[in-house]
Order: sequence, then C-alpha cells, then structure tokens
Amino acid sequence: MPTIWTKAPKNSEAVYKHLTRQASLMRVESYGEIAATIAEAEGRQIAPISLRFPLGFIRDEICRPRGLPWLVALAVNDSTWLPGDSFLPDGVAFGQDEAVLWRGAVLSVFAYPWETVDLEDGP
Repeated sequence: MPTIWTKAPKNSEAVYKHLTRQASLMRVESYGEIAATIAEAEGRQIAPISLRFPLGFIRDEICRPRGLPWLVALAVNDSTWLPGDSFLPDGVAFGQDEAVLWRGAVLSVFAYPWETVDLEDGP
C-alpha cells in the first residue's frame, strides 16, 4: 500500500524522523550533522547538499498542507547556524525579518507534539 514516503525524495522519511527526534531534544542541527547521522544509521554516505530535496518535501508536502510548524527550521548551515536559502518556498521573502521568522519557527517546532502527527491520515 502506498504511503506518503512512496514518491518522496530519497532520505525524506529518515530526515523527518531525525528532525522530530531533534525537536523533542529542542536542538537545531547542521545539514552536515543530519547527513552524518542518517549515513551512519544506513551504512552509506550522504552529501549534506542532497538534503535540500527531502527538506523541501517535508516543508511542502507534510508541514504546510497540515498546518504544522515547519520542522525543517531545525536544519541549519554549520557556519551561520541559520537555515539556507531554500528555507522559504520560492517566491516568499521576508527581507531582514527572515531571521526573526526563523527563530519563531524553531520555537514552534520545539513546542509541537510531533508524536501525535499521523502522516497516513492525509493533510
């Protein structure tokens, strides 16, 4: 039976599960740390840059349609400790307020009861 992960980009389910664990720990994590954790668990290499596809899927196909906090806010650049350019969907910009928006998104993610989300139930 098809699930939400059937047509998702590679690593989407692993990234989702990892980020929900990080949310319960109230921790942001760099793309490199996320990739390394998943790579270790699966016994293969994962390039941090490749996370943009599963992160976009999680934002656009899981969080936004269900009105959930943007779980992807926990994934950040390891030198700036801010999200990358693709944190916001194409065509959305907040200018100088983007950092404020991101901080609020992180707090929302930390506070959300992710264990209650049923992805098989649809948006």
